[in-house]
Amino acid sequence: MKKIYLFLTVLLCIASCDRVDYGDINVNPYASQEANVDALLRAGTINYFTAGGRFYLSNATLYSQYQSQTQYTDEQRYNEAPGFWGNFYTSLVNLKAVADAPNTDIRGDNSNMVAIAELTSVLIWKKTTDSFGDIPYKEALMQEENPSPAYTPQSEIYADLVARTIAAKGMLKSSSFAVDADIIYGGNISKWRKFANSMLMSLAMQMSKKDATTAISVFEAALADGPITANADSFVFVPDTAGNVTNPWSSLRPADFDLSRTLTDAMQGVVGGENITNNTTADNRLAKFSTGGMTGKGLVYGYGDNAGNDSDAKINTAISSPGSDLVVFPASYTHFLIAEYYVIMKDAVNAQAFMKSGIETSYAQWGVAGGSDYATQRIADAGATFPGHARVIGEEKWIGLFPNGYAAWAEQRRTGFPALKPSPQPLNAGTLPERFPYPNEESTINSTNYAVGVKGLSPQTDNNSSKVWWNQ
Repeated sequence: MKKIYLFLTVLLCIASCDRVDYGDINVNPYASQEANVDALLRAGTINYFTAGGRFYLSNATLYSQYQSQTQYTDEQRYNEAPGFWGNFYTSLVNLKAVADAPNTDIRGDNSNMVAIAELTSVLIWKKTTDSFGDIPYKEALMQEENPSPAYTPQSEIYADLVARTIAAKGMLKSSSFAVDADIIYGGNISKWRKFANSMLMSLAMQMSKKDATTAISVFEAALADGPITANADSFVFVPDTAGNVTNPWSSLRPADFDLSRTLTDAMQGVVGGENITNNTTADNRLAKFSTGGMTGKGLVYGYGDNAGNDSDAKINTAISSPGSDLVVFPASYTHFLIAEYYVIMKDAVNAQAFMKSGIETSYAQWGVAGGSDYATQRIADAGATFPGHARVIGEEKWIGLFPNGYAAWAEQRRTGFPALKPSPQPLNAGTLPERFPYPNEESTINSTNYAVGVKGLSPQTDNNSSKVWWNQ
């Protein structure tokens, strides 16, 4: 009988283990039991903006022909290597945790912090989908809950990014506490509102080929609400070298890259050569871009072997040093988007006015003189036709975005300007890259959804020559 009783007692103890609520036995009453949203916002921002390497920085500068490779030349010849997006999603996970945090901060209403996390997320999502096409989006960021997320069509992603940007802009308010963890605008909600409007304008133009009516409506509303127009409001990431937070350009090996001859010939106004623009006027910004000043020649672009190809121009160390500011969204970009809008609306007067103000704003950003005279000449280069205006706006937008290769690559693919020439020794089908191939693991651990993603491309192959939705 004793044996039976003991056995039953043990069984009852074991069975009861699943039902016992031990309450706060293992909780430290002096430690926070929620994620530190300030730390998450900083971490998500820093992780994204400090990422260097091929797929996070240099490949896009090669595809937009800001740079040429000196010795390891496969990327400028468009090899079909699988891309990487891990950094993007890591940053997005952190920012989502901020956006999902309960509105119970001891400091009060946390709407501004949520809005900042959302707007930064939109910036990252746009870069990711522009680079790959359809991507895990609606089911992404669930981590172990859904390790094989479905791919969302890029058309749906863009529609949602517009809605999220508008919603985030609406959250910004003076009654919410100032966000000390904001390392971009220092908690200045007026500047975040301007950035939100400029981001809406960029999203609208990027999708304008596919849904012109919605694009124009979104663009006009954002323009009326007030976008970034002054350099003081540009979106700038400021490194903290004392805290080991550095400019991503400093991670690249300078010996591996020169400025491209495409860029230097265009900015020197060379007639012929590698100048693919119609500019024939010296552009004083080159002195700030290049270690070779106004006369240094970049390296001819796209060759596998550079023996005999001379160059004496690299990206200026004032841009690539560890502590140099990283201008992510310059004010001039907004001016050029507005100029492009007025071309679409067949308004030559305003198109020229914003082309001119864009150039002058860019010159002021780089601290060089001569912007007004240069702008006057470029307006003359545009001629009397709207296609001529579209060309010069596109070419000057390319210069104005330097050295942001990702933004320049997206714009060049959409507009066709500048009319870049493909590598003469390509490793792909012989065309300018339209995207990155999906990361290698997607075809193995997420193969069913990967196959759906590929079907959103044109043609339906996972190659860098296949076009994403907004450019089909």
